[in-house]
Amino acid sequence: MQKSSPSVGKLLIAAGFTLSCFGLLLFLWVAFGGPVPLKPKSYRVTAYFPEAVALAQESDVRIGGVSVGKVKSTELAPPDQRLDGQDLTAAVIELQPEFAPLSADARAILRQKTLLGETYVELTSGTETDAGTPVSLGAAANNTDAETANVEAIPEEGTLGIGQTENQTQIDEIFNALDEETRASFQRWQQNAAVAIQGRGMDLNDSFGNLGPFLDDASGTLAILKRQKQSLKGLVRDTGVVFEALTENENALAGAITNSNDTFAAIASEQQALKDTFQVFPTFERETRLTLDRLDEFQRNTLPLVQDLQPVADDLSPTLRSVRQLSPSLSSLFADLDDLVRVSKKGFPDLAKFLDGLSPVLTELDPFLANLNPVISYLDFYRTSVTDFLSSPPAGLAGTTVPVPGQPAAKHTLRQLGYITQETLSVYQQRLSTNRGDGYLPPLDKVIAQGEAGKRGSFPDFDCDHIGGERFRGDGKSPPVGVNFAPCFLHKDFPNPFGGGRAPFLDADK
Repeated sequence: MQKSSPSVGKLLIAAGFTLSCFGLLLFLWVAFGGPVPLKPKSYRVTAYFPEAVALAQESDVRIGGVSVGKVKSTELAPPDQRLDGQDLTAAVIELQPEFAPLSADARAILRQKTLLGETYVELTSGTETDAGTPVSLGAAANNTDAETANVEAIPEEGTLGIGQTENQTQIDEIFNALDEETRASFQRWQQNAAVAIQGRGMDLNDSFGNLGPFLDDASGTLAILKRQKQSLKGLVRDTGVVFEALTENENALAGAITNSNDTFAAIASEQQALKDTFQVFPTFERETRLTLDRLDEFQRNTLPLVQDLQPVADDLSPTLRSVRQLSPSLSSLFADLDDLVRVSKKGFPDLAKFLDGLSPVLTELDPFLANLNPVISYLDFYRTSVTDFLSSPPAGLAGTTVPVPGQPAAKHTLRQLGYITQETLSVYQQRLSTNRGDGYLPPLDKVIAQGEAGKRGSFPDFDCDHIGGERFRGDGKSPPVGVNFAPCFLHKDFPNPFGGGRAPFLDADK
């Protein structure tokens, strides 16, 4: 047996081995969340959870998916922190210095990392500054964002109340919330879904496989719709306005349809009026030409969409397999097309001749169609009055006189109301101060809907020059409406979208 003392080299090797073992053990201890002796504690708060069975010590604490701390301990909350007698779990959360402190309105929720149920704490600040950006949780070194937003921060060793914590909803809780009938229906739905895909696994797999290319190709379509966002919004909005106008008065619309025959008969008797109407059709033709130009631009914009959809056509193999199953039925269908093909050999040349002969007709219709646009605009602007006109002739002529013996049928009368004033019975060299009139009054629905007629005490007038300008109730200068005062205000406050002036094709500045 060797009894000589160890050399210095052996002592250094033994000491190095001992220190390396200690360092390795210390590394493993820290890696698995063990506390480091004499290490200063970071910022800590206590959060209370009603259910935290799976929350373990050293569980992750995350903000936006980024680990910012650990759960240092879990214990039963003191009795004064119970919620309606329910026991709570007090979890001490330690945050890294760059993510501290928490704002007072921070929230915490328990989530699971994996299907095995590893639980972690997800934090969210919930506070925004005046600029609309989230409050930083790591600005305690200088001037914190929480102070900028006038939101207090949770102090060291503070608490996050039960009102600011939530538990993740478990799948068994969802099923337990269903009654017996609903659970049975859900079970039958799952069974039927299994039957529906039985033997169709390859088709289902192909559908999922083609979903990615389909979404990539659809992005081109969505990009085009995004570029045309304003036009698309205008189309939807204008369509809603049209249908709203059609359904605004269903009785009037029904009366307009049922009495259209009588109305058109009356219109036919007014040949001169129809002649004047067709004289404005050149304007419609010009508007149509502009529309066709826009359609041409639309087709140029649509061409990239068609090209982007080309890859979709290459991915139609599942559809073609389904077509193959339908091929017997399609075969019988195509067999019956022989007669159609024989007739088409003669019909298509005749159709081409007809279209060639139609070209001069369309050229002659050009001036006619150009003048239709202002007529349609006029009918749209005065749609309420036009509807009343179309539905009123039968009601207006419903009155009859006393029958006379020998008279084949009762005579119809037109009811009228005459307004008689001193101006009706006399002729004045100058307009009276009470004279009001406007031959180009905007539609009453627009005047009444804006409420100005009721506020000012009368309907709008064409001019107020004979009384020295506008005067109306509520202007702060005119007396109350009465025998000695009649309001007067111009309808310039009611913009006329048809014509741009105070009436169609009338400019108020000329």
